[in-house]
Amino acid sequence: MTLINKKKILVTGGSGYIASCFSKIACKNFIIYTLDKKIKNQFLNENNVTHIRCDLSNYKKLKEKVTEINPDIIVHLAAQSTIDFIEKKKSNYFKDNILGTKNIVKLSKFLNIQKFIFSSTAAVYKQNNKSLNENDELYPDNLYGWTKLQNEKFIIKEFKKTKINYCILRFFNVCSALKNDIGEFHNPETHLIPKIVNSLLKNKPINIYGNKFNTFDGTCLRDYIHIRDIVSGIMLSIKYLDKNKNVIFNLGAGKTLSVNEIVNQCCKVFKKIPVIKIKKNRKGDIDKLICDITKAKSKLKWSPKNSNIRQIILEEKRWQVFLNKKKLKRSFHN
Repeated sequence: MTLINKKKILVTGGSGYIASCFSKIACKNFIIYTLDKKIKNQFLNENNVTHIRCDLSNYKKLKEKVTEINPDIIVHLAAQSTIDFIEKKKSNYFKDNILGTKNIVKLSKFLNIQKFIFSSTAAVYKQNNKSLNENDELYPDNLYGWTKLQNEKFIIKEFKKTKINYCILRFFNVCSALKNDIGEFHNPETHLIPKIVNSLLKNKPINIYGNKFNTFDGTCLRDYIHIRDIVSGIMLSIKYLDKNKNVIFNLGAGKTLSVNEIVNQCCKVFKKIPVIKIKKNRKGDIDKLICDITKAKSKLKWSPKNSNIRQIILEEKRWQVFLNKKKLKRSFHN
C-alpha cells in the first residue's frame, strides 16, 4: 500500500501507554497522528508518526488542528484512568473524560469521519462473580467507570443518526510491553505488575492492597491482557467496521489471576522471595473482574495470543531493566 492510499488515523491520548504502543504498530499500515496535551512519547520515535500537542478540552484549537489533518479514523484513547487519584484530581476526570470526549465526538461529526474507536473499560460493569459479557448490567462504582459509561451513552446517542461507524472496546487490565520497544512509563507508576517487577529488581518490599476480599486467597482477582493483544483488538475492530457498524466488544484474557498469584509468578521469574507488606484496600477496588471474550473471538476473529502470565512478566521485566539502565526518573505510588 502506497503512502498516498493509506488511511489517516488520529490517536487521542497519543503520548500515553496504550496509544503509543498502538501507534508504533499501526504506523506500518496507516498514516498516524498522535494528539495529546503532553509532548510526544519519548519512546515513540518512528518518523512516520506525527505528534500534535493540543488539549481536547479546547475545542477551538482542537478543531483547527484536526481539520487540517482531516483523518479517516479516530481512535479515542485519551482519559484520566487510574482510580488512585480520583479524590485528588476529581475535576480532571470531568474535564478530560467528559468534556474531551464530547469535543472529539462533535468534531468527528463536523468532519464526517468514517470510523470511531472508543476505549472504554471493565469498570462500567456492575460487580459480578461470573464472567462479564457485553450485555451484562452496567453499574460503575467509581468515578472513572462512571465517566466512561457516560461517554458510551453519548457516543451511541450522537452517532446513531450519522454515517459514522463506531466500535466501543471495553478493556480489562492492560499490561506488559512490546519487548524492549515501548511499555508503561507512568509517573508515578500505579499499576500492579510494573510495581512488583521494579520492587524485585531493586530488592524492595512488595505492597499488597487488601487481603480480605471475597476471593479464594483474600486478594482481588483481575483479568490481565497483554498490550500486544489490545493493539491487535483495536486493529481488527478498525477492519471490522468496513462491513459492520456500531458494536461493543470486551477485550481481556478471559481468565483471572489474584494479586497473590501475580506476586508468586513474578517471584518464580526472578527466583526471589521478597518482603510482603499488606496495605489497606484502595477506594474503588472490587473483589473480581473477569472478561467473557466470546463475542470478540466470534465476530472480530480475535484471541489473546500473548496474554500468558509468564510472557507478560518476562516482557515487563525486560522493559523495566531497559528503563533502569536509561536512569530515567520516575516514582512509584505506594
